Amino acid sequence: MTTKKPQYLPVFKSDAGLRLFMDAYERVMEHWPVPYETMEIQTDYGGCHVIACGPKQGEPIVMFHGMTSNSALWYPTIEALSGFRVYCVDTPGDFGKSKVAKKIQTPEDAICWMNQLLDVMGLEKAIFIGHSMGGWFCSNYASAHPEKIRRLVLLAPAASFLPAPFVKLLFKVYPALLFPKTERIQRAWKWFCAKGYTLPPHVMHLIIAAYMHGKSQLPVVPRVIEKEAWKNLNSPVLFMAGDEEKLYDAGQVNQQVKQVLPEATVYIVQGAGHCLMLEQREYVNKVIREFLLEHG
Repeated sequence: MTTKKPQYLPVFKSDAGLRLFMDAYERVMEHWPVPYETMEIQTDYGGCHVIACGPKQGEPIVMFHGMTSNSALWYPTIEALSGFRVYCVDTPGDFGKSKVAKKIQTPEDAICWMNQLLDVMGLEKAIFIGHSMGGWFCSNYASAHPEKIRRLVLLAPAASFLPAPFVKLLFKVYPALLFPKTERIQRAWKWFCAKGYTLPPHVMHLIIAAYMHGKSQLPVVPRVIEKEAWKNLNSPVLFMAGDEEKLYDAGQVNQQVKQVLPEATVYIVQGAGHCLMLEQREYVNKVIREFLLEHG
């Protein structure tokens, strides 16, 4: 009896493009501040590449990156998480090392996928940290399974509390995805960041490789989580966004989070846009670590 191999959907346009992307991924991983190991977690949605680090007996943290990104770009945040067992997951279908067998198309698919991840890793509960699209994955999951959340850290989550600005993204970001050219990609990511900030060359190199050679297989659209859906979440929540955030107005999202989650800890980070973990690295890391330890 033979086991049928899964059929994976192509996330990259060519083998040569995939190799260029993998080289760029590894260059970013050279900046990972601690020893790490990698593993592949099998789910119905594909084989998920996971970067794991920290003591195996440490309290578990599961991290989810933003759209058109991957786990390598968590390297600035890892230094804040010493003492914890950290698992950074490449979302299948996005521009990472995961293999996609089935597209995550709906909020329900996202919940099913995350349930399978936790089951395979043997985690009944964990701390969840998400940035941008990864923040929406965490919000969506926390509203469905509050019992699995130890603490929740949301870094500029897409939608979740306010609608995503699809018209703005259509003009500012989608041209770089649909008609990728180096200058166009650089311009899109400059828009994402605070005025005067430039992404490090190794990060920009990875983004350009992803946009030039990638073909997203992640069609799920982030949505606002209704206030009623949050009612059973009793775990501590940290919300952070930059004062120059492009997905929503910083003041408006501040008010909305406090309305929906009155007990949440909310920080609007000065001098930061959507890439706040890089733009204000030391401050963001300090806030995250203090929050995790205070509520531990």
